[in-house]
Amino acid sequence: MFEPNFIYVFIRRGFRILFKVLGSWNIKGHENIPQAGPVIIISNHASYMDPPLMGSAVQRPVAYMAKHDLFTGKKWLAWVCRKLGAYPVKQGQADREALQETFHKLASGRMIGIFPEGHRSPDNHLQEFQAGLSLIALRSRATIIPCGFAGTYEMLPAHAKGLKKSHIEVHFGPALQIEDVYQMEDKKAASAMLLERAEAAVLDLLIQAKSARDTWYLANPGER
Repeated sequence: MFEPNFIYVFIRRGFRILFKVLGSWNIKGHENIPQAGPVIIISNHASYMDPPLMGSAVQRPVAYMAKHDLFTGKKWLAWVCRKLGAYPVKQGQADREALQETFHKLASGRMIGIFPEGHRSPDNHLQEFQAGLSLIALRSRATIIPCGFAGTYEMLPAHAKGLKKSHIEVHFGPALQIEDVYQMEDKKAASAMLLERAEAAVLDLLIQAKSARDTWYLANPGER
């Protein structure tokens, strides 16, 4: 079991303060997250702020795949990434080593954070989910917790030069019910059905989070 080190705890606390200072945040549905056992958290992805937000919003440590380039450049950056529980993945190809590392972490009872869109959304709308999620989920049988983020796109949109003040909503939903998917003999159909349910769950939570964010600004008009 991964035990948070000083670097992880320090940076996590720093981001929690940052999210509170830059407009406040609200977390809903935290009780849906299992306190133990293998868990995959899936969410929409619209900003570089999403990974630290996910790690800051849950009590358990979260591990992520991170771009392979982060581990081959500056040694201090690679060291920090590993201290944060990140591990490398080669984008644009089937990275067997990254997949095996993911399966190993889940088999050890870890929590993994995955952004199934595969990249940041350019317009803050949910993009089509990639097949990698179903491959990991069907093999690991880990609990899948869907999540919707609202506000990170406004805080740090693509190509922005700095952070902007933004209220953030984080909505966790109940675990996906996919026991029937596991029983399907047609693995291609099972993969498609799992992705369909996962995408629908995240989209629903994203809509709820955006609505809650709009409501918050109506109650706090001076914060815009």
